[in-house]
Amino acid sequence: MSDDPMGDDPMGTASGGDAPTHQDASDLKRDVEQEESQLSVYIPESIHKKLRVRSAETGRPMKELTAEALDEYL
Repeated sequence: MSDDPMGDDPMGTASGGDAPTHQDASDLKRDVEQEESQLSVYIPESIHKKLRVRSAETGRPMKELTAEALDEYL
């Protein structure tokens, strides 16, 4: 017998019920979508005004609208 508290398997086992047997893909997607990076760009004032107006009309943050527009473009 080894001195390793996890036994002979360095990865341990899930038989103790500690490890999930299934992880919902929507949870993983939500985790990835919440990761953010900052981007600073100069845009024409006319586009910024349109973005502010659309944000007010929809109640959605400007950063959300911008990210969605970039995602659709790319």
